[in-house]
Amino acid sequence: MSLGDRLRQLRRPEPVLDSDPSIPLKERLEALVAAASRGRGPRTTALALEELVQGQRIANERGEFFRVEKGFHLDTLHGDVSLSRFRSLTPGGVGVLTGEPALDGFDLSGAAFLDTETTGLAGGTGTAAFLIGLGFVEGDRFVVRQYFMRDYHEEAALLHGLGEDLKRFTHLVTFNGRAFDVPLLETRYRLDRGRFPLVGAPHLDLLPPARRLWKARLDSCSLQSLELALLGLRRHDDIPGEAIPSVYFDYVRRRDGRAMARVFNHNRTDIVSLAALLLRACHWIEAGEAEDPRDVFSLARVLERARLYERSEAAYWRAVQNDRGSLRVAALVRLAARAKRAGESEEALRLWQHASEAGDLLAHRELAVHHEHRSRDLGQALKAAESGLDLCSRLGAPLGVRRDFERRLARLLSKSARAGRPAAPQRSSELR
Repeated sequence: MSLGDRLRQLRRPEPVLDSDPSIPLKERLEALVAAASRGRGPRTTALALEELVQGQRIANERGEFFRVEKGFHLDTLHGDVSLSRFRSLTPGGVGVLTGEPALDGFDLSGAAFLDTETTGLAGGTGTAAFLIGLGFVEGDRFVVRQYFMRDYHEEAALLHGLGEDLKRFTHLVTFNGRAFDVPLLETRYRLDRGRFPLVGAPHLDLLPPARRLWKARLDSCSLQSLELALLGLRRHDDIPGEAIPSVYFDYVRRRDGRAMARVFNHNRTDIVSLAALLLRACHWIEAGEAEDPRDVFSLARVLERARLYERSEAAYWRAVQNDRGSLRVAALVRLAARAKRAGESEEALRLWQHASEAGDLLAHRELAVHHEHRSRDLGQALKAAESGLDLCSRLGAPLGVRRDFERRLARLLSKSARAGRPAAPQRSSELR
């Protein structure tokens, strides 16, 4: 046998079944399937999702979907945060946390905690939410209810079932939900010729306040980074969020529920972590629990944004006393600005002086403004403007900032020339 004949025999060891009319069609198809699967390694038996995840099939007027429910007693610890804090929340905590007056009196114990797992991360009309997690307080439990469409034709039934359950809630909590989850659900309901039940409801998206509270200390404010840093919770055998769409596509194709069961666990943990992180954030607001100077400074800014000026000033002073770096300077500038708004010009002057000595450009500018327009001390104003311009060069400040000092210095030199020799510099008092 020639080499070419042997190679052809190795490539096709079986007869050309698909073109032999003497062989029944069924046998030809079975042979083709067997040939196509040969060489792919051992085949594993798919496990049905219902065997791995304890849930139930829910039927309604739009069809059927799969629903899973799990409850956690409020005495449960999630990481090191007890869900029992739901019982002791003050109504104004969320309004302070977000700085949004519309969220004053936000009732967390009656809110819907929502998170979606989707067929893509880019959004748009082609992206569907195949798994939607809903968390809520019910008696002495925090319940997580998950709505799952086992195939695309179950979406209408899922949306109908979720919509009926959401009618009992008037408040909504998400993590990045304003940018992603809620617009996605509104689109899916609209395509189904319906309306998302919580359109216009008071909505707390935890991501922006989480960034305001913790971004100064943490490299990332993703949900899992916050879990680890603030709850002491480390996930095991979790599935990466970016892999979840492909897991669903594989499930629809093969009906193997093993990887999908991990997606259910991922979504459930997201919901409970969302609740626990919000409880921790509200406790920080109420008790001023922050210890790290970066967290203290961030907390001060959150309190200032909510116009709780006495509490914010106390937090800024904690940052001044506990930090010797850039946060101390930033806290001094914030305290000086507050003193200026309160009409306490001498206190503001003292604080700006100390901040300028630490190399803050804004403090130099404020000193120049104060001495030019309030104390009428052209000598001190010139000194502050010259120091500020020199600092601009050393720090490589933006062109607009540099030009502001140049114009100010030119004006002060002109005033000084007209008025004669500037007054002697004055010394500032010590920082308390």
